[in-house]
Amino acid sequence: MIGGFVIGRWVIVLVSLILALRIVVRPQIRKPALVLGLMLATALWAVLSTLWTIDEDLTSTRAGTFVQLLLLAWMIWELVTTDERALGLLRAYAFGASVLASSTLINYMNGVQAADLAAQKGLVRTRTFRYTVAGVNENDLGLMLALSIPITLYLLSRRRGPLMVLYCWLHMGLCLTALLLAGSRAGLISAIVGLVMFPLIMYRLPRWQRAAFIFVCAAGLLVGISLVPDVVLGRLANTQTELSEGTLTHRTVLWSAGLEAFRDHAFMGVGAGAYGAAIVNAVDIPFVAHNTFISILVEQGVIGALLWLAMLGSLFYCAVKSRYDERCLWIVLLCTWAIGVSTLTWEYHKATWLVFGLLTAHAYARRTAPEFAKARRSPFPPTSAIVPNFGEAPIMQSATYSSSRQAFPSR
Repeated sequence: MIGGFVIGRWVIVLVSLILALRIVVRPQIRKPALVLGLMLATALWAVLSTLWTIDEDLTSTRAGTFVQLLLLAWMIWELVTTDERALGLLRAYAFGASVLASSTLINYMNGVQAADLAAQKGLVRTRTFRYTVAGVNENDLGLMLALSIPITLYLLSRRRGPLMVLYCWLHMGLCLTALLLAGSRAGLISAIVGLVMFPLIMYRLPRWQRAAFIFVCAAGLLVGISLVPDVVLGRLANTQTELSEGTLTHRTVLWSAGLEAFRDHAFMGVGAGAYGAAIVNAVDIPFVAHNTFISILVEQGVIGALLWLAMLGSLFYCAVKSRYDERCLWIVLLCTWAIGVSTLTWEYHKATWLVFGLLTAHAYARRTAPEFAKARRSPFPPTSAIVPNFGEAPIMQSATYSSSRQAFPSR
């Protein structure tokens, strides 16, 4: 933390200032895609819910969060205009996940459990021999690491030098070990979904890397199993039983209480961020939903749920219409996210909007910076160009790129 704020917030502030300066120097912005319009609609609906919320303070706070996340998605759209920039942001996410995984392993070696980190904040939690980093819940950590797996495999398929290849394989092993130390069942299932990326891009990898995948995954799991306490291994082993017969650590109780509240506020919801206030009479503690889809339905009603459904549908359409490697990446990443958030409240999480914003920007990005420069010198677009405008499909596999004037019309 710096000055009382986490480093991530300072980074967002710095990027916002740089983007504002860029707009002042060059007063021209990209014409937004349909997905950006739907993101704006979901954020606006959250802000409007302050008018009918059952808890004004909670909803005002959550509405401010949605506005900040919308700004994050727009900054990604405005700045990630080429394939190379999208790759850079994907690498940055992978590097950040490596830091989380390394910090988790360091905490394990120092004997600092998640309960100890919570105690530093004045919270009382049972010591469960699960490990994470300061300020990050174990289950959130599990999903953030799981999302990095298909990203890492995609970076491997791009073959950006021996050092990058070595880093990717080291990260895979480290990530799987940290996942087991976190003891997150949803994170583990999400990671398995993320590993589906490998057979989809396997043909792009040399033979030795195909063998390395099996070795690294086995090594990461074996190291993790040897380090993880029996209590955590038992928790992970009971995943199937918990899914079929259990309550998912009492999550089903929270879901039932939320759906009861939904019946009284079906159309417009109880207000963004007010899930805990809606169920407090039923469960005595104002828990969050621990399910993103139920949380959206209860807090934002049918209208909000339809807006989110339209946004997710548009994101999936962007993924399907991308080039093959990018299509595999984003479809697998969306599936990994969907599985993970089924037990987490992630509609206002930065990682969610980072993935959504980057998917949109990547789908509309130019293939390379040299092609972008060449297109700018040409006064007329190629006849085969497909120009992505508001509501249109993203760049297709066989498309070339138009001039910057058409791709970035001034508003």
